Amino acid sequence: MRGGLSRSEAMFYVYVALSRVALTLPEPLAYGFARAAGGVAFRVARTQRTQVEKNLARITGHPIPSAELRACVKRAFESYARYWLETFRHVRETPEFFLERFECEGLQWVDEARSRGSGVIIVGAHLGNWDAAGAWAAASGRPVTAVAEVLSPRRLFDFFVAHRERLGISIEPASAGVIGRLKAAVDEGRMVAIVGDRDLRGRGPQVSFFNEPAPLPAGPALLGLRTGAPIMVMGVYGTRRADGRRGWRAHILEPIDPAAYSGPHALTELTQEVATRLERLIAVHPEEWHVFQPFWSADRPARPS
Repeated sequence: MRGGLSRSEAMFYVYVALSRVALTLPEPLAYGFARAAGGVAFRVARTQRTQVEKNLARITGHPIPSAELRACVKRAFESYARYWLETFRHVRETPEFFLERFECEGLQWVDEARSRGSGVIIVGAHLGNWDAAGAWAAASGRPVTAVAEVLSPRRLFDFFVAHRERLGISIEPASAGVIGRLKAAVDEGRMVAIVGDRDLRGRGPQVSFFNEPAPLPAGPALLGLRTGAPIMVMGVYGTRRADGRRGWRAHILEPIDPAAYSGPHALTELTQEVATRLERLIAVHPEEWHVFQPFWSADRPARPS
């Protein structure tokens, strides 16, 4: 943009401003603000709303159009706004805050693997608040190395990296050589967390996802095959406590043993197993699945041959 800020540069200042607003408001008012902002976005962001309708219709089975689907889509926008509010507010919280407000089912799978000295590969989705899970893991003595998309401008990426590192999450940029760096972390017995539901370039293995073809990232399966470490698929959901305050609940599914997959189709078959487990977790609360872009192959633009 000549003589002014580019869109990506402008977004940096938007995120900084929103983070300051989120830190200023008391908790009840902040959540009310997030819900209102999500409602406004639902009404004005027509392109994204149409895409979310397509995405959630596949998961819920609600027809387009329908009152049930519209309500689910609206809740998705509100949930996404709540995610950003919580993410910006996390930096003010203590480890005790996350220990109090976060609960996790299936944690025994992680602790059993770690007791054997094994690294662990945690695969999540854009579901609920993944940053809260990382902060809780660090607070509970189970520090995580996570992968982050490299954003433009660089200072926007650095802003989010610094934010997550303050929560105790180690960040590896999703750049050249990332699988090798993650392998080293797993080989050292660390927990590595990868978001495994959105393939940005659409070049990953084609799998069935809610009964339609979709590309999923190859990273989780590739890392599992190279290290032999157990893969554990995890979902995170927002909760409201008895006292009215917000919190989170995670569910970790039983481990996948990469050693059970071999041969020329091992990568695709293992990715399919990850996809099947992600389906189980997303279907519990589809309105908390924060994928507002084309996801399935049928919705993506055709790649040049």
